[in-house]
Amino acid sequence: MTNMSLSLIPAEQLEVEQLAFLVSRAYADYFFHVWLDETRFDNMCWEEDVVLAHSVVALVDEKPVGLALLSQRGERGWISGVGVLPLFRRQGVARQMLCWLQEQARVLAIRTLTLEVLSQNHAGMALYRYLGFVWQRDLLILTLESNILPAAPLPVKISPLAPDALLEHYATFHDVPSPWQRQFETLLKRVDVLQGLGYQEGGQLQGYLLYEEQQHHQAVFDLAVLPGHPRRLAIAQDLLSAMRRLRPRVGGYVINLPAEDALLAAFMRQHYRIWQRQSELVWIVTENEPQISRITQIR
Repeated sequence: MTNMSLSLIPAEQLEVEQLAFLVSRAYADYFFHVWLDETRFDNMCWEEDVVLAHSVVALVDEKPVGLALLSQRGERGWISGVGVLPLFRRQGVARQMLCWLQEQARVLAIRTLTLEVLSQNHAGMALYRYLGFVWQRDLLILTLESNILPAAPLPVKISPLAPDALLEHYATFHDVPSPWQRQFETLLKRVDVLQGLGYQEGGQLQGYLLYEEQQHHQAVFDLAVLPGHPRRLAIAQDLLSAMRRLRPRVGGYVINLPAEDALLAAFMRQHYRIWQRQSELVWIVTENEPQISRITQIR
């Protein structure tokens, strides 16, 4: 792998089908399975506000070998999908792509740039720290095994409600910032595929649960209860239990629940378990750093 030309280009220069294929190949041996087709990749970019014009693809001898995605919401940015094909790893490709994205963050006037890295990904953590990212908090991936609980009607105070109506209470009901994939902007784009349950007292909404029904799982996207409510944790448990009893034979999961979220205890009491732990890292965008060269050499 000596003297091979590495070039970086905006991801928008490749077709969506090519980008999806590249992600799937780069993550084929990842810590858990990742696979995207054209439709799923396109939906992901739309839901997560990926800016392909400022995302990056690495080419070696004009062939795609790596990808890193940049999302933007105002002055906030997020990096995801950082992957390099196995043959080209540990040769500076990921570092060059990330430096390129840091430069793009300056161009877009982004002030904070976040990303997540699995706790067991020591090489990735070392690279991000080298580039100036610092630990912000832990995020947890929780899973729930399927069970044989009997199906049951919803409790009196819990009823199905439209996800978009529930999201009107998003800001009021959250006292811990959500990770990028479960922020308000993402959830609002998923209302057509989400189901909603609301907990009401005296005609007033006190808590809600947004989830997606999948073939073998119920994926929790947002669990929120009014902060300060004396039964906040109990309401969260009731909502999770109600969802579970609607389809008791399937499992469940929630991705990137902040470890400091007070409602974590509700998941644990409903027998969810911690499957993976991630570190959320942040880089405060700096100015006047030397720009990364778009053409370099792998040595």
